[in-house]
Amino acid sequence: SDSVCDCTRATMITDSLSFISDICGALKTIKRTGWVRHSVPLPESDSDHMHRCAMCALLVTQPADPRDDYTHPDTCRFHPSKVDSTRLLQMAVTHDLCESLAGDVTPFCDPSLVNSKEEREGQAMRAIQKVVGDPLGEELFGLWREYEDQQTTEALLCKDIDKFEMVVQAYEYEKEHLLPRGKVAEADEEDAKAPVAESNGGDDTGTGNSGNSSKSKDARPDVRREPLRGFFVSTSSSMKSPLFRRLDGELRERRQKMLHEKGWDVTDAEGQQYADRDSGDSDAKKQKI
Repeated sequence: SDSVCDCTRATMITDSLSFISDICGALKTIKRTGWVRHSVPLPESDSDHMHRCAMCALLVTQPADPRDDYTHPDTCRFHPSKVDSTRLLQMAVTHDLCESLAGDVTPFCDPSLVNSKEEREGQAMRAIQKVVGDPLGEELFGLWREYEDQQTTEALLCKDIDKFEMVVQAYEYEKEHLLPRGKVAEADEEDAKAPVAESNGGDDTGTGNSGNSSKSKDARPDVRREPLRGFFVSTSSSMKSPLFRRLDGELRERRQKMLHEKGWDVTDAEGQQYADRDSGDSDAKKQKI
């Protein structure tokens, strides 16, 4: 779609009001691609996602929890006393700002979009920089670049937060929409009898640029009929910080109980899969479900 990164559109915008309305406003209408693919009713927007990411970032301003081990060489950098919490908050609330122009591209989108994702996002951030002007524009670009490079403590924490917020949202969608396993066949029969709705002709690129896009070509089983397993499998060993590794483990325990109450099983691959250090081995044993 030509609208994926329409930087010519951005060149027409030249003031702070347009930054707030046209760019930040677009984030409120871009629906997160992963949820669209699974036919989630009223899927969250980019703006929704980043708001809760910011709330997660605020947790790092709290004193260290005694349950979190910061004594290991790989984890000591994440101790709250060593984190620039202001920069983390700024990064959390802006890390997907580029998607206002570049769209929400996931690994399951068109390969051409996936291959050009970073380039398009960089172009989008430079266009946004021109809109808002420096020094804020340069700071926003720097925050995006730092996040993408994944070298600083704040960038690594922000990635943890990004993944953690995603699995929290997946759990909430399962809790709200997933049918008890015994009722799926009944729902299939009812749907088979219902008239087929016509496509609204929306954007089917999977980039999330259309607020009311039609079902994407690579759509997965909808959330009513199948747990959102892939989101948990893909993040089973992604958390680097003790805080969000612990919260992720607690969430998976809560999810396991909820799914079992609905008659669904939970595969081993959906549990935490850490074996990189002693605390991780212990967590894996507790969380492998």
